[in-house]
Amino acid sequence: MARVRAGRRVLTAALTVAMMAGGSWMAPTAFADETATAPPGASGAPDVTAQTLYGGMGSHPVATNAQVGPCQASIVGFVQNVAVHIFGNTEDLTCTAAFPNGLDSPIGVNTYFPADIADPAEAPLIVLTGGIDANPGMYDRLARQWASNGFVVTVPYDWFNSLAYVPAAGLALAIWQNRDAGSPLFGKVDLSRTIFAGHSAGGQSTQQIVSALPGVAGLIDPNLHVAGALAIEPGPLALGPLLGVPTLYLTGVNDFVVPDFAWVRWWQYNLTWNAPAWIANARGVSHFSPVDGIEDYRSSGTAVAWLRYLGFGDETAKRFFVGPEWALRNDKTYFSVERNALANAVR
Repeated sequence: MARVRAGRRVLTAALTVAMMAGGSWMAPTAFADETATAPPGASGAPDVTAQTLYGGMGSHPVATNAQVGPCQASIVGFVQNVAVHIFGNTEDLTCTAAFPNGLDSPIGVNTYFPADIADPAEAPLIVLTGGIDANPGMYDRLARQWASNGFVVTVPYDWFNSLAYVPAAGLALAIWQNRDAGSPLFGKVDLSRTIFAGHSAGGQSTQQIVSALPGVAGLIDPNLHVAGALAIEPGPLALGPLLGVPTLYLTGVNDFVVPDFAWVRWWQYNLTWNAPAWIANARGVSHFSPVDGIEDYRSSGTAVAWLRYLGFGDETAKRFFVGPEWALRNDKTYFSVERNALANAVR
């Protein structure tokens, strides 16, 4: 118990420090709007999948402080872009000027949100952490897709992206913006529906923070509640038995960096005893597909369905994961789909 209390104190202190830093390296710059297109409507056709329903952009225009451009503008970005194309990506990478892709600070948080956020009462929060050596701009497409579906999305980064303090910084900035009367997000972030998501190293740091945060959430903000987690091709430094929130693991048949048969099953999904868990291994998906175009990442629609299920209680999205006739298990996009006993019991 002493170790648990100590761990909670460390996490709380890290969050406090991150919030205090919010006025400097985490402060947002001017926001720019970008209009998104609506996703396909629901249908009862047998070939309907999460990708056909949720794989496009949502109905909200998107505002962000992230300034992105072609990664090829730097030598580092040029090499990264060539590498992902070798592994099958279709779209060129996008990058910010965060070091080493530019001269901006290598540490920070970008924010994406519905530009019409003055209209909805509140928007659920997603903290999206990228992979090691990944520039935050590489997740611009995913972050825009999620924000266009009605979420506030923070993208924290420090190049390493591998430990819980990184998503903690993303959470801290969202809390700070929600309390700042001068922020467009003032009073608009629904912390009671907070979801952590991450890719690669960010997938492991996502699991780390959702393992520790629920026990101290009320001390950080009385409204804070962790609704669930999304671990996309996660790194090995996380343990399934520590998870206490619903978690979806997304893997890829063509992923040789985080193979579906390795730790993501051995000591993550297979050992998730204390929370509902799902795992889906997509055909044609490599480790770098999540930073491809959203139409090229074949699990982007499943990710949105999961987020909408957790964040909005979307009944159509829920049917992909819940109940005896859950739809994801019949989706031919996936080589294998499983859920644990606690997920089987969810209604």
